[in-house]
Amino acid sequence: MEIKDVDSRDLKKIVNLEQKIFKENAFSEDLMERLIEKNFFFLKLEINKLKKHIIGFIIVIKEKDRKDNVNIVNFLIDSKFQNRGYGSYLLQHVIEKIKNLKIIKKIILNVQLSNTIAITLYEKFNFKRNPLIVENYYHSGKDAYLMELNIYS
Repeated sequence: MEIKDVDSRDLKKIVNLEQKIFKENAFSEDLMERLIEKNFFFLKLEINKLKKHIIGFIIVIKEKDRKDNVNIVNFLIDSKFQNRGYGSYLLQHVIEKIKNLKIIKKIILNVQLSNTIAITLYEKFNFKRNPLIVENYYHSGKDAYLMELNIYS
């Protein structure tokens, strides 16, 4: 298992995985291509079978208004590999990478209200739920929680 930077050669695999997991809420291929070019971190989790197989990825961007904040705009693990610790492994890696920079104070993300598995994962890493609900956050019209992790106070 390896965590590596995503590059343009990964675009089709990333888009296919995104559509498989997030369906109508999936990012477009166009957006994914732009995120590969401009991101803070865009990392993939691969398992090494005969051929490298991407089982998950995470996209982190810098906040425009707050240069000391980053936003996890996308994070997923292929459903065939969920509940095996891969999500924790990838999230822990990204949090450590961000902490080591010593310039980021807060990690922010949005998560669908009904995604209790993801919420539990984020809470395990000390993300706190903002009590305000972000209405119609997703393409599907579903609402989201804003969650935050303070790195340095």
